[in-house]
Amino acid sequence: MAMDRTEKSRWYAFFISDGEKLVRFVKSRVRQIGQMDAEDIVADVMLNVVSRLDTAGPVENIAAYVYRSIRNRIADYERGRARVVHLEDLADENGELPLMSMLSTIDLHPMERQEDMQRLTDAIDRLEPRQRAVLIATELRGKTFRELAEEWDEPIGTLLSRKSRAVKTLKHMLKSEPD
Repeated sequence: MAMDRTEKSRWYAFFISDGEKLVRFVKSRVRQIGQMDAEDIVADVMLNVVSRLDTAGPVENIAAYVYRSIRNRIADYERGRARVVHLEDLADENGELPLMSMLSTIDLHPMERQEDMQRLTDAIDRLEPRQRAVLIATELRGKTFRELAEEWDEPIGTLLSRKSRAVKTLKHMLKSEPD
């Protein structure tokens, strides 16, 4: 059943006239959501609704239909967000993930400090080169992620991920080494 032009025009007019209201609605329903994420939710709903116009039957109350669709999309967004842990949440005020504080959670056997440092050095040497580079630059040379991002032309998120993987790998290596 093909939809006539008048019905399609009603839908397009609704999204054009009420687009900002819909974004504000999303922002009022979702804690700590950015403008772009709210706009993405509205755009996603709009795309889904508009792409199904020809197959859907006529809708009497467009606003109710769209707001219900947005509430459903918000629920999907919240479920997805609950599973994500952002590395930025683990970083300090400078965007750093301090190695020593992260490694302090490891239950190492009591050893002499020199032996501990040798084990740590050996483990760092076995890291993947890019992980080792970001770890050394941030922990030993005192570089910030912002500085490295500019210097190496890499996104900060990529550098944060590399360092996080490096620290996890180090923890695993240090835990699994024999006494």
